[in-house]
Amino acid sequence: MIIGEKKNGSELPGKLFYAVILTDRPVDFGLIGLDNQRVFSVNYKDIGALVSDYPRVNAIKLLRKNIAPYHTVIREAVKHFTTIPAKFAQIARDAGEVSIALQRYYGKIRQELSRLEEKVEMGIKGWWTAQNILEYFVEKDPELKNRRNLLKSKSRINRMEQIDFGTFFQDRMDKARKEITDTILNSLPPSEKKLENISEDSMTTNALVLIQKNLQSELLEKVKEINNSLGSEYRFSVDGPWPPFSFVDRVEIILSR
Repeated sequence: MIIGEKKNGSELPGKLFYAVILTDRPVDFGLIGLDNQRVFSVNYKDIGALVSDYPRVNAIKLLRKNIAPYHTVIREAVKHFTTIPAKFAQIARDAGEVSIALQRYYGKIRQELSRLEEKVEMGIKGWWTAQNILEYFVEKDPELKNRRNLLKSKSRINRMEQIDFGTFFQDRMDKARKEITDTILNSLPPSEKKLENISEDSMTTNALVLIQKNLQSELLEKVKEINNSLGSEYRFSVDGPWPPFSFVDRVEIILSR
């Protein structure tokens, strides 16, 4: 979400931008910002930009000592407010420039905050429990078994035959993953869903959901029911809740240099 344009500036102190929060009152988080600066809100109507003082001429390097305070502020914000994190290392000219940006883009920001209000992010992961995934699929899939047996019957297997079998096996796994994942996600309470990359061969499902806080227990129950219906061949876990950062774009505000 971009809410401003780059502008030139001088060496006057600027305002380092951390996040936009849903609040109708001023907020002061104390000395938790970069360089131990006070983090406070610049407010407009029922939204506020969390900022701290920072020299406008200083570029902020992507170092752990600089990133850590940014994440500290974000973690504190999400404890108390619906939050949209800002893109890291943005410095506005002053509080007035931040306020103008909030006014100008209030509608877009407020719409996004409304979408996130009272919602949390949760992760759903699933695995096949078999020790040997290939053998598991071979026993489940007659065509795959025939292809594997044909290869085993040959005295020599060329590289292309190996590749063809591997591709066929991968396609079968991907199809099974989609069916299992669709079964789970389609059974959940109303929520936004996002698929993440599969990180290991035995993994069936790697998904994130954005869901109302009061529906968390229903989500857990649905995943448990599906796990029970599929049997011991599968194992599922639900992680979270977390702030819904996978479902928002970092805010970009006016940058002054």
